[in-house]
Amino acid sequence: MKMKLRLLAAGLFLAAVGAAFGQPVITPTASLQHSAVFLGRNATFSVTASGTAPRSYQWRRDGVDLLGKTNVSLTITAAQPADEGDYTVVVTNLAGAVASAPARLYVVPPVTQMIRGDLTNAAGLRLPYFYLLPTNYVSTRSYPLICMFHGMSDDETSLLSTAASAGGAGFAWASYRQQATDPTIVVWPTRRAGDHEWTDQYVAQVSGLWDRLISQFNIDTNRVYVGGWSEGGHAVWDSLGLRPGFFAGAIIMAGWQGNAPAAAIKHVPLWVFHAADDSSVSVNDSRTLVRALRQTGGNPIYTEYKSGDHYNGIKMAECTPAMIDWWLAQRRGTVVTNEPLLAITSPTPAASFTTAAATLDLAGSAAALGQPVTLVTWTNLANNVKGTASGTNAWSVTGIPLVANKTNLLIVTATTTSWAPAYGGNTTFNDTLTVIHSPIRAALTLQGTGLLLNWTGGGAPFCVQRATDLVAGDWRDLRTNAVPPVSLPLEAGNAFYRLVGH
Repeated sequence: MKMKLRLLAAGLFLAAVGAAFGQPVITPTASLQHSAVFLGRNATFSVTASGTAPRSYQWRRDGVDLLGKTNVSLTITAAQPADEGDYTVVVTNLAGAVASAPARLYVVPPVTQMIRGDLTNAAGLRLPYFYLLPTNYVSTRSYPLICMFHGMSDDETSLLSTAASAGGAGFAWASYRQQATDPTIVVWPTRRAGDHEWTDQYVAQVSGLWDRLISQFNIDTNRVYVGGWSEGGHAVWDSLGLRPGFFAGAIIMAGWQGNAPAAAIKHVPLWVFHAADDSSVSVNDSRTLVRALRQTGGNPIYTEYKSGDHYNGIKMAECTPAMIDWWLAQRRGTVVTNEPLLAITSPTPAASFTTAAATLDLAGSAAALGQPVTLVTWTNLANNVKGTASGTNAWSVTGIPLVANKTNLLIVTATTTSWAPAYGGNTTFNDTLTVIHSPIRAALTLQGTGLLLNWTGGGAPFCVQRATDLVAGDWRDLRTNAVPPVSLPLEAGNAFYRLVGH
């Protein structure tokens, strides 16, 4: 009995401790976010935590404790390739422990390693550019190519100095770890001194630059990627229109739509980023861009931060591991299969579907790299009817009304995290289904000593059925998987025929 009392007393004591002490809570801040640092420069992470004191801290890299790193902040001095990785901090007090979300640190080559080039076209116009080759480049190996369009303020005289002062965010895909696992050639075309716009002429010259690089180096032509930020966004858009079928994937950060029609580029995997409070480029520009693609049947991914303004929003997008992994996983002409991904699987996984029904049921899946999918919605652009699906990772919709004799474009969109806790916001990603509403129009005619059933519209597979009594409804299958026209015997007595389509 005494032992039981002691155990009971210990339990009461622990309960009292839990009530008296608040477990640590980590507040997302910009000082503990994905970032990049040039080789040899310092990088600092710090954590803001609440909860009953005293609190202790333990920093980790790739899940391994860093010896002696137990302060509120962590400084990486003269960063080296070995310092690249995912950093977390565990905050502990008497009530428990909590770990921060991982913050990726990319260690990137200094701008002094960039190689300068110039391309002069037949008209005598010069295109300056800078490029970076993978360490230990060998001509017998095939490499992906990334082309990045910068913003309005830079040209050949300022691009490298601007990049150096920005802290290396624009070089994340050229980091040492990234190059060790998936070595890539990266090129930054720029403009002649004093020019501040990516004109159609410049975009055409950059197209010639890709051809030069492909002839100069061993480029994997199934892995050519294009991206850009701010004023470079429309250059990305028009590049996609200029070279259809050329690119494996694209990203646009805080930019706007170019001149190419959305329908011409909708098949290119594209991830778009923008901060809602951007004071330089309106967030409505990206919203319009994404809407144009989705309304033509495209499936862009769109991340909209709640805050971050122009430059921080761009830098966060450039350093988002989920985006980089997604981008470099794309292959030209190959269906996107990596997350974030929403898929319509029923009534068909195909891009289009034909039916004569007045309504349609949909079902499918949505996943975002282990992040919660918080909402799945649908829209029929033919009648602008909208709704919310049941479920998230596995979702379904019943009774979507269709417009008769028209093409109905159904868009199903999922919502998840922005992958930037300090800036908030969310990411949406979608799939589309083109539904051709085509009512069955059938005709039954005498043909010699038999009947001929012919029809148009509807959706296969078709089944021809016969009954002798409509009241009894004694329908039986005569032909399955029927293809018009169908010859039928002329039988004695009453006979009724019907055609059943999908």
